[in-house]
Amino acid sequence: MGGSHSTEHGSFGFHVLKVKENSPALHAGIEQFFDYIVAINGASLQHGDKQLLVSTLEDNIGQSVTVTLFSSKQREFRDVDLIPSQDWSTQPDEHSLLGCSIRYCTYEKAGEYVWHILNVSPNSPAEMAGIIPHTDYVIGSPQTVLRNEDDFYNLVEDNLGKPLQLYMYNTEWDSCREVIIVPNRDWGGHGSLGCDVGYGLLHRIPRRKSLGDSHTHGYNAEHPGHQEFEATYSDTIFNAEDFAPTPSQEADPSDAGHSSKEPDTRLSQDSLSPQGTSTSPQLPAQ
Repeated sequence: MGGSHSTEHGSFGFHVLKVKENSPALHAGIEQFFDYIVAINGASLQHGDKQLLVSTLEDNIGQSVTVTLFSSKQREFRDVDLIPSQDWSTQPDEHSLLGCSIRYCTYEKAGEYVWHILNVSPNSPAEMAGIIPHTDYVIGSPQTVLRNEDDFYNLVEDNLGKPLQLYMYNTEWDSCREVIIVPNRDWGGHGSLGCDVGYGLLHRIPRRKSLGDSHTHGYNAEHPGHQEFEATYSDTIFNAEDFAPTPSQEADPSDAGHSSKEPDTRLSQDSLSPQGTSTSPQLPAQ
């Protein structure tokens, strides 16, 4: 990332893991998994000042506050108007003024940790799970934090013969959903998933076309300057419970320069280049 806006906001913020139905966050257009809260009313949250976030919300219940977001999908910052509320939920144990689950971490390489679904074989675990070729991307799992290329393949290996929950994003629908797949090597075809998976520069989620919109204002992290764009947000809510990462999985400033490991040599690779890799999860026989 470059430009004055990315320098101003740093590279850390509060990752929005889950947006709840009818919440202030949902009505403000905050998108789960892709959005990071980096500032509120102009005050930076780069250093993880949760008390600043909470106190600003509490001081403005029923009043509009400006929340600055970074989208790892659009790779842009934008401002949204949000009205903190205590009355959005009928659940007696719901006390959130935002209505979303958040985790402090870096967003510097967030847009890189996606796995593009290429071809899906007939009658494969991937097809049985409803995974769609070419327009589906694996963006996460409630079972672990995916922070480099190997993490996804290791997750598949660790769950052979067991239900595996994956968060998918579909570019055609511009929506997120949860799928359950059972990886196995005995389904009658190649690999344990039955699909080719691309990772790297050539397999990242494409940006959506920017258009005028009267409610949100975005500015490009790589090319600063005010720009309006139309954002379409999914109101699909993940069914999994909120994921609470272990301390070892929490990001800290020392991880800001972290880069992906080399591709897993245990996988049969259809192609490999500096710009991207394409693999079929073919796991070693046990």
